[in-house]
Amino acid sequence: MNELKRLVKTTGIYFLGTVGTKLISFLLLPLYTAYLLPSQYGQYDVNITYSTLFSSICFLDIWGGIMKFMFEKKEKEQQMGIVYNGIVIFSVSSVVYLILISSFELFMGIEYPLGVTAYGFFLCLQNLYGYLARANGQNIRFAVTGMISTACNAGLNILLLVVFQWDYRALYVSYAAGVFIQCMILESKLRIIQQFRKDYIHREVIDSLLRFSLPLCINSLCYWLLTGYNRIIIEKEMSTTMNGYYAVASKFGGILILASSCFSMAWQELAYRKYGKDKDTGEFYTAATTIYIQVLFCGYFLLLPVIYFLFPYLVDEGYVQAKSMIPLSMLATLAGILYTFLGNIISTYKKNNLVFISTLAACLSNMAVLHALIGKLGVEAANIALLIGYLVSDAIRIKIIGREITYRINWKMFTYLLSFTGIVLLGYWKGQREDNIILGLLSFIVMVWILAGNLTKKEAIH
Repeated sequence: MNELKRLVKTTGIYFLGTVGTKLISFLLLPLYTAYLLPSQYGQYDVNITYSTLFSSICFLDIWGGIMKFMFEKKEKEQQMGIVYNGIVIFSVSSVVYLILISSFELFMGIEYPLGVTAYGFFLCLQNLYGYLARANGQNIRFAVTGMISTACNAGLNILLLVVFQWDYRALYVSYAAGVFIQCMILESKLRIIQQFRKDYIHREVIDSLLRFSLPLCINSLCYWLLTGYNRIIIEKEMSTTMNGYYAVASKFGGILILASSCFSMAWQELAYRKYGKDKDTGEFYTAATTIYIQVLFCGYFLLLPVIYFLFPYLVDEGYVQAKSMIPLSMLATLAGILYTFLGNIISTYKKNNLVFISTLAACLSNMAVLHALIGKLGVEAANIALLIGYLVSDAIRIKIIGREITYRINWKMFTYLLSFTGIVLLGYWKGQREDNIILGLLSFIVMVWILAGNLTKKEAIH
């Protein structure tokens, strides 16, 4: 099977699981906004931001290192050695995480500390088992268990919020329960715990995994400063209520993530296997990046007019201020999706120190713009700062990749992509219902024109 067929097949598998998972989460917005005040949802969002910070620092993104090294081993015994040495690191990280976040929660007086702690741990446990399943070729099982996890999450949320009238602690409990069920199902197939042997553990393998993953840990910290930091500043400079609006607006960016994440997971597996520096590899990555950028913009063009009409049905009227924040939030998300895509290419060549440099540049840009504008623009400053931060990093990452392989981005395509972006934004902010209907139809035509153009190009992914 060539790379294109593998990519299409794997993307399709992840699509089945990811769409169900992300869509159910998005459709819970009416429930969250109806039963939680903006201040409550804003506080929940800030708390999981703290949780994500500590989990990012402590767990080193070790699951990415495990999958990368597994793909480089042919023998099953060697692959299992990678797994268990990675789990040793994960176990030590769990202890460090528990100590650090518990101390922080005590110092800050965090409400529902057990829920916050559980959120970060189960987030990492889900990543670990998800990557192990994918590395072992269990893509279908991974997708199906993801849907089961989300269904459990949704069911518990409805039960706890509607029937038992819980506050936002319901979100912690529901998330942890759903992830636990997914991991147990995957464990029953992978049998990671049952197959453990002490002779699998080798210091040199642990050292290799740490050398690969430590830069990713620092990169994750900077990534948190790109995303989580903005939420903290909104809460401190404005209020948890305003952060609640910001969090809801950010949820709509999740639709773009929904559309891209299934492809991104398939792409990551393919990229980790394709690490040559020949001309064909360069053409492959160039073509893939060009198509990916165009498809992301097409999704953005189509979604904004749709959101314009659906917002009142998806979000309680108490969150109406979030509507105007969505376009820039989604645009920042689009740049962030490309950021991840480019990062996977760089990691293929084990240039994780350069990944860190690009993320640090994005982080510093985000922080500088945020503090410069938040007093003047309010919450929108966070979206603009995040967008600029991602764009800075994207530009650096494109430059880095160009030093490894023949990699030439078609910059001319941004002429029409950005021009139409301006038209769609104007229609969303200033237009009426009729204007957005017309823009939706035009967006569909633009998408067909772009995709048809790619199909007729001589340059293809080999």
